Amino acid sequence: MQAKIPQTTRAKAELLENGAIFVTNVKDLPFLADHSTAGPSTGLNCIFLRFGDGRLVRLRLAETQQETPYTYDVERKMIQRKGRDWYPAKQVESLLHCPEQVFLNLDSTCIYHCKFCATPVIQSHVTHRILKPKVVTRTIKRVADKGLSGIALTTGVFSSPTESVKHMCLVVKAIRKEFGDALPIGVEPFANEEKHVDMLYAAGADEIKINVESYDPEIFAIVCNEFDYKNNLKMIRYAGKVFGENRACSNIIIGLGEKEETINKGAEALADWGVIASLRSLNLNPLIKSSLQEALNNRASRPSAERLILHATKHKEILEKRGLNVTKFRTMCLKCTGCDIVPQRDL
Repeated sequence: MQAKIPQTTRAKAELLENGAIFVTNVKDLPFLADHSTAGPSTGLNCIFLRFGDGRLVRLRLAETQQETPYTYDVERKMIQRKGRDWYPAKQVESLLHCPEQVFLNLDSTCIYHCKFCATPVIQSHVTHRILKPKVVTRTIKRVADKGLSGIALTTGVFSSPTESVKHMCLVVKAIRKEFGDALPIGVEPFANEEKHVDMLYAAGADEIKINVESYDPEIFAIVCNEFDYKNNLKMIRYAGKVFGENRACSNIIIGLGEKEETINKGAEALADWGVIASLRSLNLNPLIKSSLQEALNNRASRPSAERLILHATKHKEILEKRGLNVTKFRTMCLKCTGCDIVPQRDL
């Protein structure tokens, strides 16, 4: 018998289906909107809201009321749907792109051009900067007394995968030297050699994310045409072996035109390797929407709430069958939960 889905989980899925919220009196928000240079909301202003029985959701700020059926009344701390009060909610402070975590993009540029990623698009509009180890440790110190529980690091590939991983290793070592083992460190590199995984583990990283992106090889060849599909899976499997169960994860994007069974097969393959999938809603970022649709023959779409719940429910079964546990993750997206319906946390 299928377990009952909490109503607040359904509400979160509905919010993620649309992905945006209009905020009344933005200037009165208790915390500034988050503006990231990596991830699904690259270049967009977003806020985190906690509602119901503790559900956390990250939503783009809509510029007009007409963009979304959802409104956040700042003064009354209320999410409204289609003009009616829906759920009381509080904005949650994003320490640095994530509640309770410092989630840093170490480099704002990337030599690759994945079709769903807006980072290469915005790099021409921002000043290129590589966050040096001392800058990172100073940044962490600045928010260390605000409920900080973990560090997450990602990066664009500024010259080569090896050079980007070397730089990430220097940052990890600097964090370890400054903070010891007090803060868990999660890393999200682009790794195309086993030595990249070994280097990060030896440097002191606790958890790692290497992304599948799409488990469909044909779609992968379109959206990540500069990468090798089989080698990418090899790196993910190797990461699971090196870091161990419940310490390696991987994004599988939902919405690129893939079949439902492909998502499930991908989650199952990862779980067999001790790796937990982050089932990520495709964000049709305005910066890349038209080019992505052109590449995919207009197959790209943000997944429905029902589709998100369907796959999260199946994913929970997969994880429990293999003895994996999302709640053991201490960093990155599986800890945050703001962008996804996360099994064993949201349902």
